[in-house]
Amino acid sequence: MTIDTQAIKNLLQREAPESDSDEQLLCSADGKLNEILQQATEEDSAAVESIRAYAESNETNKRKLLAFCANFQDPTVRGQQAVCGGAQIQLHAMLEDSELYQLQQFVKKHQYDISFPSTVYEMMDQRNMTAPQVYSKAMMSRQDFARATDPRGKNVTRRVVWQIIIGLHCTIDEAESVLFSAGYTMHKTRLDLIMEYFVKHKNYDMYAINDALQSCNEKMYLLYRQVRDDDVG
Repeated sequence: MTIDTQAIKNLLQREAPESDSDEQLLCSADGKLNEILQQATEEDSAAVESIRAYAESNETNKRKLLAFCANFQDPTVRGQQAVCGGAQIQLHAMLEDSELYQLQQFVKKHQYDISFPSTVYEMMDQRNMTAPQVYSKAMMSRQDFARATDPRGKNVTRRVVWQIIIGLHCTIDEAESVLFSAGYTMHKTRLDLIMEYFVKHKNYDMYAINDALQSCNEKMYLLYRQVRDDDVG
């Protein structure tokens, strides 16, 4: 499949955010979160406690909460409506309620989310795919895939999540769900925009993705070609 590299470059020029690193984004969101919590009244102490407990429970939940703070959108809600205080509200948009209330509702909704490894294996089951099929398509080593999907593991990177998304041949909605399960949201980095372009065009060729990354002066993936095709994982 021919890649329109210029279209990708134009996309980055038009939509890439000024702040392009997770560290910068999370630091800014962390400041916003602390400001919201510090302004809470004594009556809000229970809400503040639940929000802090969620953020401190594990690194993935903290990233989810901070990503939510960055733009106050819930990436798992796509244009759905709900009743709040007797009124219809659009969930995938800025709510009229207080920021603290939004955070509390977000925590209530996501405190029992399944983990990133569980999300990946659930999608594999839906597709009747084996682990070797996924990491072969993603051009990852078996060890790297096992490390990323180990329930005991921590802090899987955005780049690795995207590579597994490619291995799963996700739709764009599925990709958003997989990213969020690892504590990330889309449209935050140049990598997101490039990878989203390929997923939307159903192009899961890691070589083509690397060519595009190189053309856009982005870090390329180290691709691993499986030596054997009888690996049962």
